[in-house]
Amino acid sequence: MKKYIGTKQVEAEPMNMGQAYEKGFLQAGRVPSKTEQDKPGYHVKYADGYESWYPAEPFEAAYRDISGGMDFGDAVTLLKAGSALRRKGWNGKGLFVVKQVPAHIEGDVIPKMQSLPQYAKELILKGKGFIDYTSQCLIYNENTGRADSWVPSISDVFAEDWEIVQ
Repeated sequence: MKKYIGTKQVEAEPMNMGQAYEKGFLQAGRVPSKTEQDKPGYHVKYADGYESWYPAEPFEAAYRDISGGMDFGDAVTLLKAGSALRRKGWNGKGLFVVKQVPAHIEGDVIPKMQSLPQYAKELILKGKGFIDYTSQCLIYNENTGRADSWVPSISDVFAEDWEIVQ
């Protein structure tokens, strides 16, 4: 079998199995025994609004509390998934980073591009005649509307204060 890894953001709160049963979060027909009443777990709410109960051990193996911030590995995973992120420790407020979507730009679009100088357009059209944008990140300033390419600094890489921009 192939191996898979997933990333999704959920909301959760600690809740034992007995409490989950009382609130209707257990699968239909599931009634916990007396010994299961105090079994630790989590009430989980998914992005689509679905709610359920999850036993503590597999939940804690799959999810980590990010309310205090994330490390750069988490940030990269979320950037790949399309999230907008920022660091709590950044001096500039209103900044966030996104991974740009890869795009193939055909030769008929290149002459209309405002982001390239005329000579660069001419060189590109004389060469391959297209642009393939691949992996790149953009940092955006909400206050000024300004966007620049972004490469993480070493302090960004080792920081543990990354957060999702809501």
